[in-house]
Amino acid sequence: MGQINQPSNLLDRIKRAEQQIQRLWKSVGLASATISRGGLTLLQDAFLRMVDDNNTEILYVGPDNTGKQVLTIRREDGSRILFTQGAQQFGRDFWAFTDTAGTIVVSDDAATGKGLARPWLPVPLYQHFVPRTITTHTDGLGEPYSYATIDAAKVGTEKTLWEGRASVSHSWITVEGVWGQAIGTPTITYRLKVGGVQVGTWTGGALEASQKGPFDVSAQVGADWNAVELTVTTSGTGVIAAQVLGCYLHQSV
Repeated sequence: MGQINQPSNLLDRIKRAEQQIQRLWKSVGLASATISRGGLTLLQDAFLRMVDDNNTEILYVGPDNTGKQVLTIRREDGSRILFTQGAQQFGRDFWAFTDTAGTIVVSDDAATGKGLARPWLPVPLYQHFVPRTITTHTDGLGEPYSYATIDAAKVGTEKTLWEGRASVSHSWITVEGVWGQAIGTPTITYRLKVGGVQVGTWTGGALEASQKGPFDVSAQVGADWNAVELTVTTSGTGVIAAQVLGCYLHQSV
């Protein structure tokens, strides 16, 4: 029978034992580890992944299928709680929190890189004028419709008819209301101002209930207690509609 080679000294035995332990670690994986100082660094698009006992991926940090670095945190049912994603059309990443139905409830704006995308935030606006006594009209709207109006002769040069305050958290603002000529054919110009700066304007012709905007306020994102004003300039005679139905700060569209 051939002779089995054995380590000839204690040092060789120790090296052989270390090699066997390393092979064992590689075969069973790392069951537990503690890092008391320093840290764990993953290089060259390595990823970190955590899977629970139901085989649900709870955490993933690393490249997606396009090579972009992303972060995803999931609930035990597999629905996302928080994720980052690249918006290719804008060339920026964004982050988002979601509910269990997958609806984004909070996220930032990838289009401008400034402010929030969700949730939209309302801007309350308050009336600065006493409306005419008659506020129910059918002109142009098809049904009897109540809305605020004012005689063109009481406006004339630019006047603020609605005003509020806002912390500008989004890059865009839109206002909805009833605009135009309620009676007669006065010339009407509406302006929306934020922080004293005109961000949007439109003219009033035939009576309409519509949205105006979105208007860009990205330069003012982060400004607090900014005045939001709806002003009107008129000439001629008649009655103008000036009813705000809503005003929102919102994401890029």
